[in-house]
Amino acid sequence: MNGRIEHEPTPEGRLAAVAKTIMLRTAEAKRECDYADFRDALRPFVERELILARIDEARKAAGERLTDRVGELAMELIEVNTRIPSEFDI
Repeated sequence: MNGRIEHEPTPEGRLAAVAKTIMLRTAEAKRECDYADFRDALRPFVERELILARIDEARKAAGERLTDRVGELAMELIEVNTRIPSEFDI
């Protein structure tokens, strides 16, 4: 697994790490990447980045609803993480 998928500080860096991992895995399988490889593999990672952005936004918001919203988004994040293929090891 490319550790940058989890530890890169920027969303675009994490998504780039996923793309690079897809390229390496398809090369190991001795085939070329297809757009569908990227589409299918990136879908849960894009969702994950959107949820992380919403969590960050909720943390920055003031008010009593903050804890509830972060809890809701954390549950969404857990669900999205279950759809990430195991070879990405998130």
